[in-house]
Amino acid sequence: MRLDLVTGEGRMDQSQVQFFQENGYLRYGPVLNMSEVEELRNGLDRVIEIELSGGDNAEPEFGYGHRRQPDEKERAITQFVNMWKREPAYERLLHHPTISTTACALLQTPRVRLWHDQIISKPPKDNGHFLFHQDFYFWPLDEPKIVTCWLALDDVIPDNGCMHVISGSHIDPRFSPSARAEEMKAKSAGEITESDLDRIAKQPADYGQPVELKAGECMFHHCLNIHATPPNVTNNQRRAHVMIFMTEGTRVNLSQSPNHILVPGFEVADGEELIGHGFPLSNPSLWDNWMVENSYAHRLHHARTE
Repeated sequence: MRLDLVTGEGRMDQSQVQFFQENGYLRYGPVLNMSEVEELRNGLDRVIEIELSGGDNAEPEFGYGHRRQPDEKERAITQFVNMWKREPAYERLLHHPTISTTACALLQTPRVRLWHDQIISKPPKDNGHFLFHQDFYFWPLDEPKIVTCWLALDDVIPDNGCMHVISGSHIDPRFSPSARAEEMKAKSAGEITESDLDRIAKQPADYGQPVELKAGECMFHHCLNIHATPPNVTNNQRRAHVMIFMTEGTRVNLSQSPNHILVPGFEVADGEELIGHGFPLSNPSLWDNWMVENSYAHRLHHARTE
């Protein structure tokens, strides 16, 4: 697939596709202006207020991975899964022309479907961090033809927890699905106790390459790219929004991560293409023709108040 795309403030060309294929990540650059970033921040603030007041579990996955006790930490939040179901601005973002077209180009596919999105936020002076890992093995999906768009809602640097990646790890045979299967067998048989990835996971984040971003900028990484984020040691919030796109035709694979939080909501069986209301196709034509009344959040609110 040849791509020569100019949209917004950024430019995507074949050299960037090649960089991604070789390195497993791409620092893209600006995709949103500050008014659009503020709209997302305000939407997040509304959701946080609801959650700290007791929460709303209309969508079961939304209760995963975050705290609701306001006295634990300032804006105590770690992860909100499927923000697009709660705030229309986040649903519209799934159809952003630059994000959608870039995801298609990087995956060499004509269309992409959302696996899920999520807010990942590090409170001020948060000493938590994500160890080096590969995302793909946490998902009940059949092929590693998946790309993540990591969008900064604040300026991100190493001190507040920017992404750190290990270049080329997505094509390193030691970390392929077949190698992992052999590794799991060897661990079960007691032949090994630690893998190469286990050893890498013990390393600090600066073992990888930092990807600094300004608010409104994004980077993309392959689902097999090994990555981590360090603690936020600053006095400011570090908010990021993540959108995970899979190639159209991706199938359910319950032999991998069968207990994932989204599995109970699947509308298809193991081995079938993952489709359904929870996994929308990205459609760039909707960006400029967006209607809030057609959003999932609006329809859900209307249904619950009838």
